[in-house]
Amino acid sequence: MSSVRSPTSAGPSPGSGPTSICPWWRDGQRPISPPRNDHGACRRTENDRMPETRTKTFCRLCEVNCGLEASVDGSGRIRGLRPDKTHPVSAGFACHKGLLALEVHRDPDRLNAPLRRREDHGFQPVDWDAAIREIAARLSAVLEEHGPDSIAIYMGNPSAFNALGAVAAGIFAQALGLKRFFFAGTQDCSNKFAIAEILYGSAEIHPIADLDHSGFILMMGTNPRISKMSFLSTPDPVGVLRAARDRGARVCFVNPLELEDLADVGETLQIRPDTDVYFLAAILHEIDSTRGFDEGLAKLGNGEDPPTIRNLERLREFVEAHPAERVAEIVGLPADTIREVARAFADADAASIHLSTGVNMGRQGALAYWLAQMLSLVTGNLDRRGGNVLAARAFPAMPMAEEPPLENSKWGAYRPSRGSTPPGSLLVDMIEDDENPIRALVVIAGNPLLSIGGEARMREALGRLDLLVAIDFYRNATGELADWALPAADWFEREDLNFFVQGVQRVPYLQWTDRVVPPTHERREDWWILSRIQQEMGLPSLFDVPGDDPLAALWNGRLAEGGHSVEALREAEGGVVVLPEAPPGGFLQRVGRDGGFDCCPDALLATLDRAAPIFERLEAEASDQLKLITRRTHHMLNSALQNVKSLKTPAGSRTNPLYMNPQDAARRDLEEGQFVRVRNEHGAIIVELALDPRLRPGVVAMSHGFGNERTPGMPVAQAHPGVNVNQLSPIGAGSFDPVSGMEHLTGIPVEVLAS
Repeated sequence: MSSVRSPTSAGPSPGSGPTSICPWWRDGQRPISPPRNDHGACRRTENDRMPETRTKTFCRLCEVNCGLEASVDGSGRIRGLRPDKTHPVSAGFACHKGLLALEVHRDPDRLNAPLRRREDHGFQPVDWDAAIREIAARLSAVLEEHGPDSIAIYMGNPSAFNALGAVAAGIFAQALGLKRFFFAGTQDCSNKFAIAEILYGSAEIHPIADLDHSGFILMMGTNPRISKMSFLSTPDPVGVLRAARDRGARVCFVNPLELEDLADVGETLQIRPDTDVYFLAAILHEIDSTRGFDEGLAKLGNGEDPPTIRNLERLREFVEAHPAERVAEIVGLPADTIREVARAFADADAASIHLSTGVNMGRQGALAYWLAQMLSLVTGNLDRRGGNVLAARAFPAMPMAEEPPLENSKWGAYRPSRGSTPPGSLLVDMIEDDENPIRALVVIAGNPLLSIGGEARMREALGRLDLLVAIDFYRNATGELADWALPAADWFEREDLNFFVQGVQRVPYLQWTDRVVPPTHERREDWWILSRIQQEMGLPSLFDVPGDDPLAALWNGRLAEGGHSVEALREAEGGVVVLPEAPPGGFLQRVGRDGGFDCCPDALLATLDRAAPIFERLEAEASDQLKLITRRTHHMLNSALQNVKSLKTPAGSRTNPLYMNPQDAARRDLEEGQFVRVRNEHGAIIVELALDPRLRPGVVAMSHGFGNERTPGMPVAQAHPGVNVNQLSPIGAGSFDPVSGMEHLTGIPVEVLAS
């Protein structure tokens, strides 16, 4: 049998060696701290004195995928990491988080061998053959006795930046016949996947803000200095926005937190959390009542015949119920401000809009993303230079086969969609279900114990499973509960493509990277682990693919549709191919069906119907009701950098306090530094209070990804555990949007008291 890589490669990898090494060079970035003495001293060997080689690669912590250059010594160890100044797109830009990936690579606390849980709840290392054999046997037994619904997968955010691992997870699920495939996308972006499918026929189509030509840029729920803009891949986004300002563009941020460090770029409208839908509806109402949608729609098509727009009356009916005067108190912005933004957007020569996670993670993220598309559409800015445009892609977007019917579960109906089948906030209920429970769970690059709401119930539910397998860099909080913790190869130890960001790049390009070094210790790539389990279960796997090139085998088909191949990328300078610009025009004609473009398909009705009852609940809230939002920082990326020592400094992110406006603290007789009790109907936490006048009064904020007091596999994180804010988030029935499966993780009502 031909195989892409022989399973006999399960022995020690070439180039295995100590993980504590000496850093050597920093390119204008804060130095990466050398390993502490108790984690191994830096030693020079004869190989170390051999010439170092520099290898081009790219970051896979976020969607920007900045170019990097790694320096490898004569013994095959990475000595340093710096931005790639020659990269044709990122041009020497890389944030400190990306450069800290090297600390993760060489962290002595990494998982370096398969670990089996002992009866005393500790772990013991075993060889790969034994691990694969036992896991396969237990999965086979569960599958045979209880059927495919008894096994589920949970895939975390890092899989979106793993070209082989992400596809292998889907192949694994298909081989076992699994339908319960949970993805972290329902915690940050599945609203966008769902609306793209419903409007444009593919989860991969997202018109992006044309930052280089727009005269008015409306940015909602994003802080580009911190998060570099999701679904709008832009190296040095602050520099790009400053350039837009310098040429005369107006930049307007909509965020409950005043972005004072971006005050020179644009103003901040401090909206009340989780009310973005009504703000956008009021803008659309103002435009229609003063200018009419027809004026904007006439601009569509770039000189071609504009497409027929169907169901425009549904949009009008929705926005007519939300004039600026009615929504002003709910959104916390003056009606005149809303009207002024509407007029400025409509009157600009070209205007664009961008929404990110601060909007996505509310109760109505899907509806908000739909309204953003409609704002671009009815002002004539969709598929128009300076508006929201379709970026070039290396390969065509994958079309949705057909509109799926709603899944009517006992916890509420939801629409199956990319990244939302089913919503992550139903994981606990599906494990606890008496009729058809999940009995085995495979977690791939994820940490559902901390990333989904309801930690106490989740912890108990995971303990009920017949089998829990965790594939990760670390034995994280979820991995501590696993029967098996399997060591995954990291970014520098695998070949890869920047596949996920195709279609959302400001400057579109395709990039390949070889592995910089072989996997050290007993680490293995995700695809290899999953394929070996399939193989041991007697199921088809990637080992059945002819040849010894899994990346080419899995990706050449799609790449060929755009005239590319893995082999050609390997020969390209730096592995990078910059794509030719895709001129605007003809988009709606291409995605339209039955002779026109349906701007409000029937699939949206389930989420449209929720808007009025939610508005009524907001109207009934007490005037002093606090709302909790997520707070992203320079010192954390979800939960990915929890164990990085150099971030646990006084200026870093040792923990995650509750931030509150000083006015709110004074009303409650609370002081900076004291511990407070934060509670609601879903849970309660004790956390240190920090004051921040930049927060809108009535809003409190915490960073997620913390809560590691019971994570001994990550001792740095455990020493600075912080608090799991998602204990305050809802799970189960009513916790998700039915159209997209997005979980409600921001804008959550809470009460704050002295502890």
